[in-house]
Amino acid sequence: MDIISIIARLLKDTKSLIEFEEQVKILIQNAFTQWVGEIFETLDKTIKQKKLEDGWEYCRSDNRSIQFLFGNVTFKRSLMHDQKGNSHYPLDEWLGLLPRQRYSPLVELKVAELASENTYREVADILKEWTAVSLSHTTVGNMVKHVGKTQAEADKALVEELEIADSLPEGKKVDYLFSEADGIF
Repeated sequence: MDIISIIARLLKDTKSLIEFEEQVKILIQNAFTQWVGEIFETLDKTIKQKKLEDGWEYCRSDNRSIQFLFGNVTFKRSLMHDQKGNSHYPLDEWLGLLPRQRYSPLVELKVAELASENTYREVADILKEWTAVSLSHTTVGNMVKHVGKTQAEADKALVEELEIADSLPEGKKVDYLFSEADGIF
C-alpha cells in the first residue's frame, strides 16, 4: 500500500483532524526513520567495498540506533579491521558518530539550546511533545555538560590557533600590493 492510500485511510478512520494529524506525524516519522536506516545501510555497503579494496578485513555487521529529531534510526553497519589490525566501524567514522553516542548532534544542540532557557524537566517534556525524542531530565543534564565541554574544547583550539597566527614572522616589505576583487569582496 502506498503512502497516499495510507493517509487517505487514516483521514477516513480518525475521529478528528487533531487525531488525524497526530497519526500522520507518526506515520511520516516511522517511514522516514526506516528510509534513513536503509540509506545508512546502503552507504555502509559502499564504504565496506572500498575498504575491502584497500586491504581491510570484514568482521561482522552490528546494529546501531541513533535518536534524531525525526525519530530513532536503527541500522546495521560493518565492523572491519584495517591493515594494522585495528577495529573500526567505517560508517560511524564517516558519519562522525562517536562510540556509545545515542543522540544526533542536532538533538544534542537543541537540548542545550532549550536548557539555556528551561529546566531540564521542561526540556524533556518539550522535546517529547514536539519531536520524536524522549529522554529523561538526567540525560538532558548530561547532554548539556557534553555540549558545553565540546564547545569549550573548540573555543580553546580557536584561541590556540589565534595565538599561533599572532606569532607568525613578519613578511617582506613591498612597495605595492595588488589584490583582485569583485563587486562584493
